[in-house]
Amino acid sequence: MISVRSLCSIALVLVASGAAGCKEDPPPPQPEPASSAAATTNKGKASLRTPVSPMAKVDPQSMKEYRVDVCYFGTLSLKQARDAYLASLGKEEPSEKKIPSFGNDDQAKGALPAKLPGAAAPKTTGLPGTAAAPGGTSAPAAKGAPTPPGKPEERRPINFSARAPHERNARACTVALSLKEPAMADVDATLAEYAPFATELAKNIAAAANYYQREEYKKDSFAKGKELHAKLLAEFQKLDAHSDKLGLAVSAWHASHLPDLAKAEEGQKEAITALEDARALMLILSSKNVDPAAEKTALQKLETSAAALKTYGSTHQTDPWAKIMEPALAGFIRDVKAAEPKLTDKGITSPALFLPVVTSFVSVIEGKHRALSRSLMAKSQAATRAAAGTAQPAAPAAPEKE
Repeated sequence: MISVRSLCSIALVLVASGAAGCKEDPPPPQPEPASSAAATTNKGKASLRTPVSPMAKVDPQSMKEYRVDVCYFGTLSLKQARDAYLASLGKEEPSEKKIPSFGNDDQAKGALPAKLPGAAAPKTTGLPGTAAAPGGTSAPAAKGAPTPPGKPEERRPINFSARAPHERNARACTVALSLKEPAMADVDATLAEYAPFATELAKNIAAAANYYQREEYKKDSFAKGKELHAKLLAEFQKLDAHSDKLGLAVSAWHASHLPDLAKAEEGQKEAITALEDARALMLILSSKNVDPAAEKTALQKLETSAAALKTYGSTHQTDPWAKIMEPALAGFIRDVKAAEPKLTDKGITSPALFLPVVTSFVSVIEGKHRALSRSLMAKSQAATRAAAGTAQPAAPAAPEKE
């Protein structure tokens, strides 16, 4: 047996060795500051990551002009919705015999092709109770409702285009009204009246479009439909006066604040020239008395300036102005040409063709804003890289004397 004295000796040795080990343990390494950790790699080498440059800001005047343009030209779609609605009803109220339309029915039917060119034939699962859905996909039949042989069950598509452009463009009016700098005198005063009016009208159009799209009139015998009808008629009667007043103020502002292209880059000059040509064409198309000959002349001028921008872009493929705005201008020209067969001295008589013209011109305005933002960002990044490349390294320390 081990004696008590031996056990005490062993315990004293273990305690002493443990205490000595604690003294020899090095202190834990201190974590590097976040800035140091981001600047170096795990081997102590400098990181190759380019420092993030500050975002370039669009000047207040360009930003406000952008919002005002989207507000005015975008809400021309309200006139399209009005004309389609009144034409579909005549002088009657909504009823089973007169279901109103906002002019998007043709677009909803032709929004997606039944079969893409070159697409393979749709495959069916072969499982019982499965019907081929429109467009070639297969969908399970509803429970408890057998699918008639050879005839797929169709569901009414939701027509989002009946709501989206009206509400979105009306919101641009509210945003424009909130921008106080720079002051735009007549435009600001007119916006104060127009923004709440356009927002309310767009909301009522969206409510009516959803009401008829979802066939809710079958549940309340057109009670809500007639209520919305009364609101829409009252607002439609005021639409021209409000919109025309804003249009005159916006045109007067642009006439007295023409873009200064003296210091602009070549791509920007070509893009802004084409934008102004597109603006002139859009003003002709949206006027109450359209001169078809003037429209053709304006369209030819736009095609020339758009072609010049495309040519510039072919040799400057990274230029943001040509890269962003040329496709938008091409889409606007395409939609205008598609609507020309329905163009009279009263304007484009087909609401279904007028709406694409409005939305594509708004795309041109938005393209100009994106191109400007991209251009300013590129300049800011180039300036940051240049500053980093010209920074002088620290001079090496002089050797110490022995």
